[in-house]
Amino acid sequence: MNQIISADTIRKERNKGHQIFQRIAAWPGRIFSTELNPLYHLGGITILMFIIACISGIYIFIFYNINPRHAWDSVEAISNNYFNGWMRSIHRYSSDLLVVFILLHLAHTLFTSKFKRLISWISGVISFLVVVTIGVTGYILVWDQKAKLTGYLTAKLFSGLRIFDPAIMGAFLLNDLTVVGGFFKVALFGHIALSLITVIIIWIHVMRISKPKILPPKKLTLYVCIAIGIISFAFPVKSDPAVQLTNLPAQTTFDWFYYFGYYLMKIFSVWQNWAIMIGSGLILSILPFFMRRKDRPPVRIDLDKCDGCNLCSYDCPYDAIDMLIYNGERKAILSPEKCVGCTICIGSCKEHAITHSDFPVYELLPESKQNVTVFTCSFFPEALFPNDVNVKEYKVPCLGSVMIKDVQQILDNNSEKVAFLGCEDCYYRYGKNWAVDRMLQKRPPALSKRYDSSRLRLFTLNQYKPELLSEFSKETNGKKDKESQVKDFYKVKPVLAVLMLTAFFALFVPFSSTTVKFFNPKDKTLIVNFKYISSPTAYEKSTSTMKHMQSAAPVVKSRSPVELKIYASGSRKLLYEKQYTPRGLRHDIAMFIFTQMNITEDKVDVELKETEGEKKELILNNIPVKPGDGTFVILKDGKLVVAKEGT
Repeated sequence: MNQIISADTIRKERNKGHQIFQRIAAWPGRIFSTELNPLYHLGGITILMFIIACISGIYIFIFYNINPRHAWDSVEAISNNYFNGWMRSIHRYSSDLLVVFILLHLAHTLFTSKFKRLISWISGVISFLVVVTIGVTGYILVWDQKAKLTGYLTAKLFSGLRIFDPAIMGAFLLNDLTVVGGFFKVALFGHIALSLITVIIIWIHVMRISKPKILPPKKLTLYVCIAIGIISFAFPVKSDPAVQLTNLPAQTTFDWFYYFGYYLMKIFSVWQNWAIMIGSGLILSILPFFMRRKDRPPVRIDLDKCDGCNLCSYDCPYDAIDMLIYNGERKAILSPEKCVGCTICIGSCKEHAITHSDFPVYELLPESKQNVTVFTCSFFPEALFPNDVNVKEYKVPCLGSVMIKDVQQILDNNSEKVAFLGCEDCYYRYGKNWAVDRMLQKRPPALSKRYDSSRLRLFTLNQYKPELLSEFSKETNGKKDKESQVKDFYKVKPVLAVLMLTAFFALFVPFSSTTVKFFNPKDKTLIVNFKYISSPTAYEKSTSTMKHMQSAAPVVKSRSPVELKIYASGSRKLLYEKQYTPRGLRHDIAMFIFTQMNITEDKVDVELKETEGEKKELILNNIPVKPGDGTFVILKDGKLVVAKEGT
């Protein structure tokens, strides 16, 4: 006895986001075909971009000099080589597009409320943050003026935490490799290590997904690679000038895909930036808990009817059904916490062993034949039918839930033809695909070969028109190509597909290298930055009983704090005053003196005085301060001097 759902009892899904996305995706679908539509493979293209970035990065790393003194020269040598420069451009643009597609993938998930797997969402958010960090460390490795600005802004951000000394900012501005050289090596290690960590995050991201689509289809992969190759050839990547010693990075290029957070440093204070970062990260992480879709109740499996065929387990897009031994027999066992109520498993079952509360059934009795019986997906908008066609409609949660036996029964006793109205990209991932394969006898339970394939037709959201259903109802039955009767793919236009991807990728090229000024060239900027060891104020003797471990000289127990004052020359107007304390638990080691300030005076006096012990003084008067690259006061040979290029 065959049964089928009631037409009036299926809950209509009101997911407008999914419907709007399908409408938007219709435009590229006419060129790429539905199967190759990039908007339906955002996650796969994201992983592809990561793979391209890794492969190109490994290649150019072969020619890279990891010594910061020669890093920029090696990068320039890479750029000046035709093929190596092309690979560098591929590395840059694939990295930029990686961020673009991560954001598009997250936006699509958010817009369509696909939050059943919260671990996948959170891991996706984490991957975005890690990728941005990888990009920033990569820019540091070039060791140009942009790297100098990056190090400065990073140090400024972390200077808000007491464990980080603000003097690191000055070390970057001075290009003091004795201090920032270690940071450079950390960036190099982080760039490589975080890339490996990203692989693990991607694995966590997809491991919770049943039958994940890791990469886009082969043809689409080829189109993407060709498009990246074209823009890399058309827009070769160039570096900023090499790091200069005593100058402010007043004007540098800016990659908005990775530096968008750094721009906030120009607008907000350090603590405001920390609040923005932490707040936005928390909001993004918990957002799914507030926007998560309301799933249907789980299905019910009648174990007495289950014959252990394994079709439902294999077809479930969410791994909610396992084949286990129950009372000595192999049965389909449901995990209710994983089930979203898509009911695709109902279409897989040959014995009607699976039911659902939103999927009530009744006996399908023979009746006078209608022109067309229509199965409508619950995500399909309210469908209009032609007046000249006698239509019987059944609303199903997903086209994948339609039972083949019922379709055959309808063709035998109820209707001349059967039409299916559904999504181009199934909300439940595989429902439409399974339904199509069953109609094409590629997947069990399959349509019997005795049925004329021309009596079946699939219309997707962007293709359906009432007049098309009317034409279908009036067609004369005859053996036709099954592919054309069921599949809804548009014909692929390879050349236009590549050109469209190339044009889309090219839209983001200007954002990869825009000019941003963090320092006003008209400002008079004074930077005082150096390492200072003050006079000892107390000693202690070694307490070791072993002579070879005793120090020849007394061990310094503490050192004098110092006071920095900056005056306007002539008027002696106090412009700045701050006390510095020696570092270490006992205040017995060197300290970093750092201040950065914009002033209006033409000349200043800088005084550094110890407040205890010998009370040494360091004074430098009449320091000219001019607009432009900044004036740097450093310590050289025990004296305060104005740093010059090469100092």
